Amino acid sequence: MRDIKTAAILKNELNIDEIKQYGHLIEMNHYFPDRINVQFAKVLSRSEAEILIWERGAGFTLASGSSSCAVASVLRKRNLVDNKVKIKMPGGELFIEIDDNWNVKMTGEVRQIAEGTISDELIEDLNT
Repeated sequence: MRDIKTAAILKNELNIDEIKQYGHLIEMNHYFPDRINVQFAKVLSRSEAEILIWERGAGFTLASGSSSCAVASVLRKRNLVDNKVKIKMPGGELFIEIDDNWNVKMTGEVRQIAEGTISDELIEDLNT
């Protein structure tokens, strides 16, 4: 089996409760021994799609660049979208462009969502 890191599941309708219910079960399925990211995706048009994200090890996530690129690539491979697609997520939007050689370019807004302090003890542990 290939080293699978993500599962893009195409849906007619998206429901946050559904990805929260099934995301963990798919992430932890025995077919994926290293676990996987899960995206539920809905095609809105040739240039737009919407996704919900279950990030492995983190749970439901508002936005993800790698998930957006993965979904755009799957949708493009299946000829469901054009080579330029807007990916809409609860946390924002990203624009994904895929060229003829399958190079993927992502652009979008960057926002700070948290701020924190790393303890001296953790820094010490990381340096040893």
